[in-house]
Amino acid sequence: MLWRILPHATACVASEALFLLDIRQDRYFRVPAASAGEMLAWLNRNYAGVVPQTVTDTLVRARILRQGDPEPTNVLKERVTIPTSLAQTDAPAAGKEHPVRVAVSVAGMRLSLRVFSLNHILTGIRTRGPLPRRGPAALIEAQAFERARRMVPIARNCLLDSLALEQWLARRGIGSQIVFGIAPEPFAAHCWLQTADTILNDSFDHVSGFTPILAI
Repeated sequence: MLWRILPHATACVASEALFLLDIRQDRYFRVPAASAGEMLAWLNRNYAGVVPQTVTDTLVRARILRQGDPEPTNVLKERVTIPTSLAQTDAPAAGKEHPVRVAVSVAGMRLSLRVFSLNHILTGIRTRGPLPRRGPAALIEAQAFERARRMVPIARNCLLDSLALEQWLARRGIGSQIVFGIAPEPFAAHCWLQTADTILNDSFDHVSGFTPILAI
């Protein structure tokens, strides 16, 4: 379960601790224990109401809530399901490889991440409009992308590669979901791409160790 408390901020519980992700700052926050109880109680209410002052104070101190932002909400809840296995296709190598195009796609996304904020890039994905999430077609394209990606001399990074693959699929009319997850002790963050029944660029054994905090 995750909560979208502001257009740019989400929350989740991992190992009984409350975490926030602010994509406007591109930062993760662990809510102090002294404030976490009241904030979690507010998140778990089944109705919208006055935001407790301790919640507002916590968000303001972290600069997640600023002047001009809308009021935080506890009603936008989302349950993210991680597919239990990597789906198989009848012809795993059927996708056509495009090493040069994949190189351009990865390099272009790396440049975008340097020029634009993460919030800008993710807002573009969110407002682009839904695309059909066709698991088998998405997997074939993702596997072809991965084979070509191995020939691209750019260091791998889960954010870079997930965004580049998401864009690659979108240009082919295939929808996917990018998921950001956290592991609390020691803290680690990760992201990956999936459809309803397919993990596209990772394995269940790996991503199951992370609690989703944002999904687009």
